[in-house]
Amino acid sequence: MNTKSTIKQNITLNKIPIRNIWLLLLYASDSYKELDEHQRINFEENPEKIVELTAEIYCKAVHKGLRYSLSNSYQPEKQVLTRVRGKIDYLTTTRKLLLEKGKIHCRYDGLTNNTPKNQYIHGAAHVLLRQLNNDELIKQCKQITNRFKELKIGKSNYYNPVIDQFNRSNPHDNLLVSVAKLVHSLSIPTELFGKETLNTLEKTDQWLRALFEKAVIGFYRVNLNPNEWQIESGKRFKWQCTQSTDNIGQFMPEMITDLIIENNKTNSRLIVDTKCTSIFKKSSHSFITDHLYQLYAYVRSQEKIDDPLSFSASGMLLYPTVDESINEHTLIQGHQLNFSTIDLRQENMKIKDCLLSLLAQST
Repeated sequence: MNTKSTIKQNITLNKIPIRNIWLLLLYASDSYKELDEHQRINFEENPEKIVELTAEIYCKAVHKGLRYSLSNSYQPEKQVLTRVRGKIDYLTTTRKLLLEKGKIHCRYDGLTNNTPKNQYIHGAAHVLLRQLNNDELIKQCKQITNRFKELKIGKSNYYNPVIDQFNRSNPHDNLLVSVAKLVHSLSIPTELFGKETLNTLEKTDQWLRALFEKAVIGFYRVNLNPNEWQIESGKRFKWQCTQSTDNIGQFMPEMITDLIIENNKTNSRLIVDTKCTSIFKKSSHSFITDHLYQLYAYVRSQEKIDDPLSFSASGMLLYPTVDESINEHTLIQGHQLNFSTIDLRQENMKIKDCLLSLLAQST
């Protein structure tokens, strides 16, 4: 993507109300699927209060976690001891002449609750303290930070569950981590707390596209009945190649779809590709050729004889816009191609309604 040219023609972040950025962050978060129906409605109807609502869920979840004890895990430690524990660090022991003092330097795995996961959860309370105006929630967050300090648990703004050994025996950690992740995400747009729009947020269109894509996927996963709908993201399609040279596979570009939605009742399939540019070419009022070719390649490349839905699948290019609404479609070689936008300046409940209505029109 050519970022410079895209920014000139694109909506960019500076025109989107903060409340709707928050709404996208909510849809994109793991916390969204953890909320009950009442909580989801409360969030969606009051996006300007999303920080307070998230703080309420965070405080309740953390207090429960502290009451039943936070999860522990083994972390690498090093210490000077009078007896062997784990492995001896011979180099350090020799360099510091520890043997003459009857000591050795050891490296071992120790059980502790000062883990990256708990540090990340702790760090979320400090993020909230910089943003909250509600005295009761501020008080609760301070109680949480004090308790973490008593437990000698540090704070962090980063957590990688892939690297960290996740404690599967404590499912409550899922909620704690997902809520903490949402808190840390909300700290990005709230740098200009109280203002209508994001005027100086240093985020690229690539960041907005990734957020928009995750928000659309997260929204449909939660709001569509799993008994009627099937949702798949990140599926790879292979080119319909025949009579190829041996090494052609390593040179062909990958086709990875953002979202595939299937309706079991209507036997329909929709392939959605999200973009973060203007829906039209900069030089003319026509759809972007490369995007059209890409969508066409998606719907044609998934055609298989043993997959009846593949021959009638629809495709959709979905763009975030401001003050613009486009919803056009055409039939090309048996596949309906849709060109649609979501106006991110409209009321938040209208954004939800648009996402649902677009799906109804396309499947």
